[in-house]
Amino acid sequence: MNELNFNLQNQAYKQIIGKILRNEYKPGQKISQKNIEEDLQLGRTPVREALLRLRRDGLIYTIPQSGTYVTKIDLDAANNARFIRENLERKIVSEAALLKDSLLLMQARDAIKLQEKYAANAEFANFFNADEEFHKTFYLMTDHAQVWDWLQTINIQFNRFRWLRLSISELPWGTLIEQHKEILDAIEQHDPETAVSAAAKHLHLMFEEEMAVLQTFPEYFDNLPQ
Repeated sequence: MNELNFNLQNQAYKQIIGKILRNEYKPGQKISQKNIEEDLQLGRTPVREALLRLRRDGLIYTIPQSGTYVTKIDLDAANNARFIRENLERKIVSEAALLKDSLLLMQARDAIKLQEKYAANAEFANFFNADEEFHKTFYLMTDHAQVWDWLQTINIQFNRFRWLRLSISELPWGTLIEQHKEILDAIEQHDPETAVSAAAKHLHLMFEEEMAVLQTFPEYFDNLPQ
């Protein structure tokens, strides 16, 4: 595969994943290669190759004589990804709290300010992206950027859950922002114990809010609790 085709395939792959994450391609929705080509304004080959990768990743599946569908959100996979993320991030923020002040802390503070702005305007995608930038900051601070990249490969089901959570008005975005402030305050004060506790509470929020998400979007999930 030449470099141009490889880049186009990666572009298609990332764009389709983004649409699945943002619920533009909904769980259980039937999709077609032709429609995706038109949607992304990309050619047949990169879209076909991207769909093959997505099938291997378990994000789409094909039923013979029926078509291709977006997989529903695997609640077990989302919970397992949250478990991994929580335990890793406890270690990350603990390390970050022991470091000297870093310019990256200013980026974390800026990410919180952006979240406040996006929350006021109900800008889902921008709020989610600022949330990701906030957490990524501490992986960069502790020289664990590669760990953050690894997490993205297992986090998709968890992130799909998080995206749906943002669309429920009864679950205010302010809770997430205040928890981010608690984490950052503890790191800036070089208090690893409080930072770890705040990070654990923040990432454990999925359990507390799970039922509200499942009751609002039951048709989007597999492995629902009986």
